[in-house]
Amino acid sequence: MLYVFFITDIVYITDLLRHFCLLSVKTRKINGIMCFSDVIRNNVPIERINTCLVRDYSIAIDVLRLDQIDALISGNKWFKLKYFLIEARSRKIKTLLSFGGAWSNHLHAMAAAGYRLGFQTIGVIRGEKPARPSAMLKDAERWGMRLVYVSRAEYRKRDETQYQQMLVKQLSLSLDQVMIVPEGGSGEPGVRGCEDILAAGCIRASEYDEIWLACGTGATMAGVVRSAGNDAHVRGFSVLKGANFLKNDIQQYLPALATCWSLELDHHCGGYGKTTPELIRFILEFERETGIPLDPVYTGKLFFALKQMAESGGLSGIGRLLLIHTGGLQGRRGFSQWAT
Repeated sequence: MLYVFFITDIVYITDLLRHFCLLSVKTRKINGIMCFSDVIRNNVPIERINTCLVRDYSIAIDVLRLDQIDALISGNKWFKLKYFLIEARSRKIKTLLSFGGAWSNHLHAMAAAGYRLGFQTIGVIRGEKPARPSAMLKDAERWGMRLVYVSRAEYRKRDETQYQQMLVKQLSLSLDQVMIVPEGGSGEPGVRGCEDILAAGCIRASEYDEIWLACGTGATMAGVVRSAGNDAHVRGFSVLKGANFLKNDIQQYLPALATCWSLELDHHCGGYGKTTPELIRFILEFERETGIPLDPVYTGKLFFALKQMAESGGLSGIGRLLLIHTGGLQGRRGFSQWAT
């Protein structure tokens, strides 16, 4: 009966999110374990920004502040995780396993979700165990995540079924006991969850000319494109260098009629996790001007692209623009300007 009530609660809350855009619910617990509906308790705010970057344009810019929905399971990570969590609970699976680096936003969110929702979590970390663990790794361990360090060569096999079987066996588990979540929370469940992002902010895509967001795996963008249909042009900004492959990664999750989207490949500032002095300076100045914090890996590059496109005349024809702030602020601690 516990399981039946839990899934009923999820369906009910999901319907509310989609149709009424309500995220505030009363705190409820079942045998001391949080319900999914308790993880996200705040409305997703939309903030109109007035920045000097676009003063020469007649353009209205809104920011969907996914970074404000939860202190730990922040940004797009909740949306990418939630259907994996629902499936795991429905199959009575108690352990979640996924992959990432020493500053992974995905693993950070998954560890927090596991701690708060009663799942065991395992993080397979790319590279040797560091002499000084990152703040993310310390958080994850504190929330009960079991950390498994593998070589970079082994890590490249993370999506191979044979490797996953071997890995799970080494951990004294079986595949039917573990929910394996792809790196970054990608895959169909992750994309499906990201379809709910616009609805969570009560956003009608038709009210905007374009919707912009940063892209890593492409799962978030695929979900947003699916929910926007052809009502607005969705533009993704890759944070990876040489990311032509992302186009196919996104396309595989889209219906043939979803053609109103594009991917920008030249705003990565040197590659994933790479920065430039100009990027850092921009982030600090933008935060002083608007009060909106950005991270150098994802959202900083998205907003920096806004500056670059404004300077090059690339905003012509856009009257209303929505920028999706996908969170990831915990990763700022890996950079000297925000280290704590």
